[in-house]
Amino acid sequence: MSRIRKIRESVDARLDKLDARADAFEATLHRTKDQLDERIERGKQELHEALDTIRADIDKSKRLSESLKRGIRAEIDNLKVQTALGKAEARDALTAIRKRYHEATRKVEAEVDAAHAESKAENADILDASIHAYSRAVDKLDAEFEAAEARFASTKEKLDAAFDKRRLEVSQRLADLKRRLGEKKALTSEKLAKFEDEIRGGLEQVAKAFKDLFA
Repeated sequence: MSRIRKIRESVDARLDKLDARADAFEATLHRTKDQLDERIERGKQELHEALDTIRADIDKSKRLSESLKRGIRAEIDNLKVQTALGKAEARDALTAIRKRYHEATRKVEAEVDAAHAESKAENADILDASIHAYSRAVDKLDAEFEAAEARFASTKEKLDAAFDKRRLEVSQRLADLKRRLGEKKALTSEKLAKFEDEIRGGLEQVAKAFKDLFA
């Protein structure tokens, strides 16, 4: 398994990803569209900062070929461009943006993995720290995109009592999932799989509830 994949699939990273999804869904239930747009913009900024740190760490390496460094810079620039595109004003547009985002992150990770292998562990601890920060940022922004997709399904503001009741039910389910996540931060890798499946299943149910809620 590649170094970046090991980091992305570590216990902490997987729990952070689940927590980011729960947090994004919860915010979508209670924030205005402008506030949600601000969350996405903050997520973009955090990712750009993480990418800049990876670029700086790569540039410091004396063992990496210049061609590999150029390839990393190009893919980092592409990912930053994809996330800096204009605000999506429709669900289909956001879905397309998210697809391009996933493609761009895969290319960045492939280049960083090649650099990690070629550097022969030079500054490995520093680069690992940068990758951890990148992992948190990329999953956090993706969670915001996912929640925003559900929110865009709404064609109008829902203000009736029935909507408020359903929103409260979803909110309570999310609160329970977040409580369980908070209690499992010290979970061992051996026990993570079952717990992760349970939480992911709960979040998938929430995602479906969102589509029904805002439809």
